[in-house]
Amino acid sequence: MAVKVEQFRDSQGLMQDLRDLPAGTVAIYTLVGDEKYRTILVTPDVQKAYEYPIGAADLNRKILAFREAVQNPNLDPRPLGQELYKILLGNMAVDLQQARAQTLMWSLDGTLRYVPLAALFDGSRYLIEQYGLSVFTPASNARLKDPPDARWTGVGFGVTKAHEGAVALPGVILELAGIIHENGGPRGGVLEGDVRTDEAFTEQSMREELRKRFTAVHIASHFSFRPGDDTKSALLIGDGSNFTLAQMRKVPNLFGGVQILTLSACNTGVGDNTGDGREVEGFGVLAQRQGAKAVIASLWSVADASTSGLMQEFYRFRESAAGVTKLEALRQAQLGFLRGNLNVPQSSTADRSIHEALRKQTGGEWIPYPLDPKAPYAHPFYWAAFFLMGNWL
Repeated sequence: MAVKVEQFRDSQGLMQDLRDLPAGTVAIYTLVGDEKYRTILVTPDVQKAYEYPIGAADLNRKILAFREAVQNPNLDPRPLGQELYKILLGNMAVDLQQARAQTLMWSLDGTLRYVPLAALFDGSRYLIEQYGLSVFTPASNARLKDPPDARWTGVGFGVTKAHEGAVALPGVILELAGIIHENGGPRGGVLEGDVRTDEAFTEQSMREELRKRFTAVHIASHFSFRPGDDTKSALLIGDGSNFTLAQMRKVPNLFGGVQILTLSACNTGVGDNTGDGREVEGFGVLAQRQGAKAVIASLWSVADASTSGLMQEFYRFRESAAGVTKLEALRQAQLGFLRGNLNVPQSSTADRSIHEALRKQTGGEWIPYPLDPKAPYAHPFYWAAFFLMGNWL
């Protein structure tokens, strides 16, 4: 099967955008075929196509096995991550070096959207240790080069209490307090702005706050996906109600002026793994069409306490110095977890309950993950779920 014509045309048009982005930025278009996996590497100067002899069915099995290992802190995902690295990137590794690539912008096809790219492994290092990693879609292209504001203001929305079908998230209060300090209140959070949690977080209050045009919007709640059904794919609101994608779609420019929409919630980027992966981009694409320049979402049910620490570090890195991009700030927070450089509280009860459920899935054929007390959150489970879509500047 030939590479899709529209993808080839997109790649040609993207070359000029790459020239205008920071040096070392390249794009990778992917295509999962019935018999072969194909990619196009696009740099500011050249395009090159590659293929690997693996069909969609076999690739999907490897992706799901890798995800199972990555989501279990007791298992070592690196052997499976290395297998996928060879398939997805092995053919172009030398060309990436020759292009002096620093940032890889991915256009993902099919179930590749389920892959935590940051946790791919080349045999010695994770991919996040080598490159900045972002995802782009047609909804991203118009704003890829928009320059960011030097300083951000923020609004945070959170759900701490348990609701039907959704566990409590006790770490949300500390997470939001570490990110946002309200105007006139004691300083603690990185950004100045507003916070609305639980009963104060309603659909109406959300709309009112978004009309204030904060540059950063942080939502710490649950999101449920039903692939193909926008009326049942919904964000859990603090009062226990749902704000569906269908409802969001009807609010013009809902996220207008937002430079980063961070969804530090469970499964904000993925459904139940039974589809073709389109739901991974569903909320993010909608948010970008509704005005947001970039979205950070997650690929699995993330741990409460560690996520709180990672998110605070993301904003701290972004505000620490002029010129730090959103992508680099997220990458540094992830690397801090991997290398044990961040002072983050140990696992909460919520974390332990997740671990216990995952332990029951562990089979004898899996390789145990070597724990390091000096880096308790080094396993990709804690940091690789998060990915950035859209404008990463």
